[in-house]
Amino acid sequence: MNRTTRKLHATLAIVVTATFSAFVHAKPVDCARPAVGTGEVQACKAAAQGASELRQFIQRTQGIHILYMRDFVDTVPSS
Repeated sequence: MNRTTRKLHATLAIVVTATFSAFVHAKPVDCARPAVGTGEVQACKAAAQGASELRQFIQRTQGIHILYMRDFVDTVPSS
C-alpha cells in the first residue's frame, strides 16, 4: 500500500469515528439521572434556575464541557 492510500484510510477512519460519536451523544439530558463528570449535574442545577443561568453556565464552561442549550429544553422552567 502506498503512502497516499494509507493517509486516505486514516483520514476516512477519523471522519467516520467523529460522525458516529456525534450522533451517539446527540440526545437530550435527563436531569433526573445526569451523567457525573460531564458538567450535566451543574448544568441541570443552572437549568432549574432558568434559561439565563443555564446560558451563562454553558458559555462559562464551553472550553471544559460540550453542552448545548437544546439538550436542556425540557428542564428549563417556562416563564
